Amino acid sequence: MEYSDDKYLVIANNIKKYFEIKTGSLISTFSNKLYVKAVDDVSIAIKKGEVVGLVGESGCGKTTLGRLLINLIKPTSGALYFNPPDEVLYKIKKGIELSKEELKVYSVYHMKKKRMREQRKHMQIVFQDPVSSLDPKYLIKDIIAEPLVSYGYRTREAYTKVAVLLEKVRLNKEVMNKFPHELSGGQRQRVAVCRALALNPQFLVLDEPTSALDVSVQAQVLNLLEDLREEFNLTMLFITHHLLVVRHIADRIIVMYLGKVVEISETSEIFKKTMHPYTISLLSAVPVPNPKVKRDRILLEGDVPSPINPPKGCNFHTRCRFAFEKCGWTSKELTEVLRSVLNPERYLELHHTKIDSIHIIDEKNITVKYSIALTDTDIENIKRILNTEKNKKVKDRALYGIREITWNGNQLFIKLHDYAEPKLININEQHQVSCLLYDDSMKEYIKDKNKEIELLHHFSEESIFTNDTNKSDTDKQKAKSTTASDQTGKRFKIRIIREIKPK
Repeated sequence: MEYSDDKYLVIANNIKKYFEIKTGSLISTFSNKLYVKAVDDVSIAIKKGEVVGLVGESGCGKTTLGRLLINLIKPTSGALYFNPPDEVLYKIKKGIELSKEELKVYSVYHMKKKRMREQRKHMQIVFQDPVSSLDPKYLIKDIIAEPLVSYGYRTREAYTKVAVLLEKVRLNKEVMNKFPHELSGGQRQRVAVCRALALNPQFLVLDEPTSALDVSVQAQVLNLLEDLREEFNLTMLFITHHLLVVRHIADRIIVMYLGKVVEISETSEIFKKTMHPYTISLLSAVPVPNPKVKRDRILLEGDVPSPINPPKGCNFHTRCRFAFEKCGWTSKELTEVLRSVLNPERYLELHHTKIDSIHIIDEKNITVKYSIALTDTDIENIKRILNTEKNKKVKDRALYGIREITWNGNQLFIKLHDYAEPKLININEQHQVSCLLYDDSMKEYIKDKNKEIELLHHFSEESIFTNDTNKSDTDKQKAKSTTASDQTGKRFKIRIIREIKPK
């Protein structure tokens, strides 16, 4: 992971979190255990005063990562450092091992119970659903006062501070004597934010705080968070599905897919020049609030792979239309395609070459057994068909994984390419991407794919969201905007996407 010269508040190195699947059967007891790889080798660093947006599909590990960063759940492996001084930060950057005393003070996962309790004041979380995170039996004043009393405040002092905090989140004092069910969704979420701010934390994890709110209330909460960030000098991790929301509030964006980070970039940079195919598909899914506007939509084929057994190599290669030889194709993936592509009913040239069986020798070798001996003409036809079919569908790109085809009598032997593991590559100072398309060591395999990479880069800000790039500036200015503001006329506006300026 690359570091700048800025001050860092939170540094996570190679964090993993695997959840064991317990079925209760004798088979699972005496065989290899199964694990859900919720977070798989993630490294991120968050600067002081920065707001980082964390986006991705449901189930990609966003919430798990957020909870790991405040030690709500223990990691399988990895390291987490909080607010290290310059000398400790230098060691972390250079990979120098810290002393035991330094680990106890600055490494969150090495802190003793007493030290961790003190640390809790500096890192808090706002959960996604305030209905389930607020105790229905407590009054609002007791919910917010609970962390204050726990850390030594007297009850009367705590209530006094609760009144001040409620004013900060723009709620009336009358709310103090109400129960959570008596409040609206936006009010409950403000109470959750208020409770998180009670102990003046430095780092705040916001787990989709606006997902259950309507647009106008979302705007109010976002503007509130902007003001609180400035007033309390907060550092935030903002977890969300809504790319327009994160575009408004975040300084940087981290994109996750199946437990791994695939792209990290400054907010303005990622919307101008998206690099990873998955990020482009996410951006293309953002709805445009204008029925007259058309834009290119990239639909991902296939289902999200299981985190229990994620694909080899690049996790995204099974759904990527730019996948090539080294992306991670295995014998199992190729076998499913071969059964369909080499079906003698599809091609006249193969009508006499009936497949008896397909055997997977290992991850990189397959044997196809035919009912009759193959001729040179049959082999030429098979190779031509495989070469033709590999670009028709995303799943058929598994045919790119074929490295060598040989035969002997009625048996066809197929050998696959070795796969590579993508790592975060620095595109520039503001942009990192985990994709083999940008790996210099892969040039011999992607030399014939320049047109595909150019197509990938073609999706700029306007071509992702809209299809009206030929309109004049005058026409674009005529587009109407819908404003969602709170009672005091705040800043946040939901507009037609092409009109929103990056932060």
